Amino acid sequence: MFRKLHMHMTLFCTMVTSCIILVMVFICLLYADSNLRSNYYNSFLTQLNSILIQLQEQDCISHQWLSKLQENGHFQLFLYDNGTTVSYQSYHNSRETKKLAEETANNALYKHNIDIFSTEPCQIITHTEYNFTSSQKQDFYVSAGIIPKKNGRLSFLILFTTYHMQSQIVNMRLVICFAGIAAILLLFIFSWHFTKRMIIPLEKSQKEQTLFIAAASHELRSPLTVLRSGIEVLRQTDDPGEQSHFLDLMYEESTHMQNLTNNLLLLANADSKHMPLDMQNCQPDGLLINIYEKYESIAAKKQIALSISLPEELLPDCYCSREKITQVFSILMDNALSYTHPGGEISISVQLVKPYLVFSFSDTGCGVPDEEKELVFKRFYRSGHSHSRTDKEHFGLGLCIAKEIVNAHKGKIWVEDNTCKGSCFYVKLPVSPHVSV
Repeated sequence: MFRKLHMHMTLFCTMVTSCIILVMVFICLLYADSNLRSNYYNSFLTQLNSILIQLQEQDCISHQWLSKLQENGHFQLFLYDNGTTVSYQSYHNSRETKKLAEETANNALYKHNIDIFSTEPCQIITHTEYNFTSSQKQDFYVSAGIIPKKNGRLSFLILFTTYHMQSQIVNMRLVICFAGIAAILLLFIFSWHFTKRMIIPLEKSQKEQTLFIAAASHELRSPLTVLRSGIEVLRQTDDPGEQSHFLDLMYEESTHMQNLTNNLLLLANADSKHMPLDMQNCQPDGLLINIYEKYESIAAKKQIALSISLPEELLPDCYCSREKITQVFSILMDNALSYTHPGGEISISVQLVKPYLVFSFSDTGCGVPDEEKELVFKRFYRSGHSHSRTDKEHFGLGLCIAKEIVNAHKGKIWVEDNTCKGSCFYVKLPVSPHVSV
């Protein structure tokens, strides 16, 4: 599923951005094409003015000047002295060149109404510029006109080939097109890796959700099996003692299932960022004393020494939900009691580390290996030492719930190794914003 999604997202991103790139390439091509044509035409006009000045000022046109003018291949010049072809052209122009001159003259006459062989008198130089395509599919800028002379008139056809301009335009288009194709390929590669990075959290979330559902189903299966077995026994037995035993067992399992359901609902609320919190100012030492009194007798029954350490100075209030933070502390105490053997010790304390209050719960139990210090806060995760636990009320959700509650308070929870043996869990909560520290 995610491979298909990855490919679709890659293609979509590539297509959208490619369309934008193609539009930009097209605009660049139009602009560059127009700019290049304009530069070439302006160059033609500039050189044309220079040629016309030379033709107008010189009474005798030298063959050397004509040869030099045409040697670079850009210009072709056809001159007619009182309608007669200049002798230079008669000797040096090929049959194809003479045919080109004839086509140009006819085009000037029939399409642009310019008769360079007209015998009508003229007093000033007249000329017209236009585009012309020969029968050989060659494109030219053409200037056709007449220059008045003392002994008559000098007619001219000046052709400026656009072959070099067309070559530059083709090369420019190829370069821009190849650049566009390269950009699209690079964009595809970038989109492939970018969308892959985007999908990784989704894929991870989907895997976690699948594991969560599987683990929740497994946890719910056991109490449901007990309930079903109890109902079958109640249907088959009339013994009041046996019925009472199975009713107690079914009640215990239904309570077990209710606790699991409540935990799952709390995690669902945390995922949707809708965890209800009744925020208020609470005394941190009071929170710890309540936990100590709640678990003192339980620890004594398990032959575990429970101690509390409070600073002598007055601590600022903690801005939190008393109910939820008490739940966090209860989870940490339940874990400590479950993993600590008889004769062990559990110590709880609080200290001010501005602008936070740090609560600690240390024990002398089996501890948490370094590779599991992050994993213990995952849903349904149970440590490799969980065989030491006998309380079936533990689903592997306690520390995960504690972390979600602490995160909702903009705090932090983590575990470190105890100084001597076991582990120490820390809960960092912000001080009340109404108290200066």
